[in-house]
Amino acid sequence: MKKIMSMIAALLVMVVSHSNAYASRVHDLTCLTADFVGKDTDLVEYIAATQEAAKTFGIAPAILVAIKRTESGRSLNPYVVNNNTNGTTDRGYYQINAEVWLPELKRIGLKVSNDDLHGVRNNALIAGWIYKRQLDRVKSPLEAVGYYHKGGGSGPRAEKIRSIYKNKFMKNLRASIKNCS
Repeated sequence: MKKIMSMIAALLVMVVSHSNAYASRVHDLTCLTADFVGKDTDLVEYIAATQEAAKTFGIAPAILVAIKRTESGRSLNPYVVNNNTNGTTDRGYYQINAEVWLPELKRIGLKVSNDDLHGVRNNALIAGWIYKRQLDRVKSPLEAVGYYHKGGGSGPRAEKIRSIYKNKFMKNLRASIKNCS
């Protein structure tokens, strides 16, 4: 297990690092999204929104792309909705949980509606904000990914949910990066 965690940490360091040619290639959203399915215009809109979110919050684009792949797959359908078993609803590419995040956004002065969560730019910027907020809290890029998905709770069940999500994320991160090789 320790060896696997070391490999995961090394992969994330490589993605987050901007110091070599390979790292700069995996920051290219064109190759990271090469296997996305949808209209070219939708892909252009997604890339622009994700670039803005990555730049605004200082996040490696590959991390945002892998979160999107984990949350809503490769489809370029911003209207994807998931009704969770706890009665909450996730919306858009990055599956923003409306019941959790809309009140928090309102608390900081942003008026965002359920429909706004399907806007590609809004969804990417809110996802970037959520990820950055979790990263600031837990300090580890991979742990922040787990907390992006399951922010609350500290017991074994919450940790298991985060662990499963992080494994899915890593699979999607590798798939995205493979597009760039």
